[in-house]
Amino acid sequence: MKNGIDDLILDYCNDLTNVGGGLDPEVLAYWYKRIEDKAKEVCSSELGEKIVFTQDRILWMKFDIKLSKRAVPLVLETIRDFIPLMPYSTTLYFEKVYQLILDEFNRDYV
Repeated sequence: MKNGIDDLILDYCNDLTNVGGGLDPEVLAYWYKRIEDKAKEVCSSELGEKIVFTQDRILWMKFDIKLSKRAVPLVLETIRDFIPLMPYSTTLYFEKVYQLILDEFNRDYV
């Protein structure tokens, strides 16, 4: 006989099992590509050429982010738009990426 606690524990265990999947290099590459494509779509073609995310060939979870200062607000907005669609651990990862880009952007203006 099952009760509500058993279902709750089963849901919790399933959530814990799926948490690590969002930090898989292929998942991160997928979201980086979606963010890059969407940001390029909303800006001019000249500015779009200055939005580049490159996955490191040795360290698969490392990405080089090259942005024009004019493109930073567009990329940050795009990241914010996609965060609700991401798995939990991927959301945490991209919130940190968002914060790092914002800190770097603000540091240059201080």
